[in-house]
Order: sequence, then structure tokens, then C-alpha cells
Amino acid sequence: MAADLLARVCAEIEGRLAELRPAVAEYEELIEAADSLGPASGSASTASARSATRARPAIKAKAPRAAREAAQPHAAKEAQPSAARGAAQPRAARKPRLGAVELAILAALEHGSHTLAELGVVTAMSTPALREGLRQLLAGGKITRTSREGRAAYALSDSA
Repeated sequence: MAADLLARVCAEIEGRLAELRPAVAEYEELIEAADSLGPASGSASTASARSATRARPAIKAKAPRAAREAAQPHAAKEAQPSAARGAAQPRAARKPRLGAVELAILAALEHGSHTLAELGVVTAMSTPALREGLRQLLAGGKITRTSREGRAAYALSDSA
């Protein structure tokens, strides 16, 4: 009986996934088209959708360092000082990326303000993970803390 239920649920999930794949592909194509038109082409909601799409990491195998160095032209290798070859970029030069928790919080807040408990229900994430994500989003100015019925609530900031 449990095996039949599990098989039925799996079949329903697979059917729904097959149904939604074309819509996801179309969505990603539209985001790319909007990006190619320039920054003046999108509204605030499409801009946040574009940033959420871009923040999703692509799954790619990283080539070993030896293979990357072998593929690099010799002239370019020799032009680099030996100390600079392995030097990493300073952290200040890189823009911090949003993680999955932060993106889930932003997606939930697009529908209005939420308390921590409501965010837990909507995102199905743990309270400590949500607190850390909220802390980072507050520090980055993407969300604001408000009060609703005497409880702390969070909403998207005007600049987000």
C-alpha cells in the first residue's frame, strides 16, 4: 500500500515537472532577452527576478589547476610575475552574492511583509538560517524591519 502511494506521488511529481519545464525555459529566455535590451528595459520586479536568476549557480566541473595553466598561453604566463599568478582578488573588489536563504527570503517578501515565523512556514527553512539571512539582508539594505501587531516583521526596502 505504501509503495503504491509512493509510486503515485512520484508519478504526479514527474508529470508536473514535465509540464513546467517548458515554462521555466521560456522564463530564462525572457530574462536573457530583457538583459540584452539594457537596464532601462525592466521594472523593479523583473530586476529582482533577473538578479535571482543570475545568482543561481550553474553546475559545472572545475578543471584542475594544472589543466588550466596548461591551456594558458606561455607568453601570458611569462608576462605575469610569479607572485601574482596565484594571488587572489581582494575581497573588497568582489560583490557579495546572495545565497539560497537570502533569495528565498526576498522571494517571500515580494508578496508583502512577513514575521520570522511566517518566513519559516513559507520558506520551510530553519529559524537560525533565516535569522542569519535576515541579518545579511538588513545589513545590505535590501530589506527593512517593521512592526506589525506588536511583532517584528520584515519587508522589501524601497531600493531592493
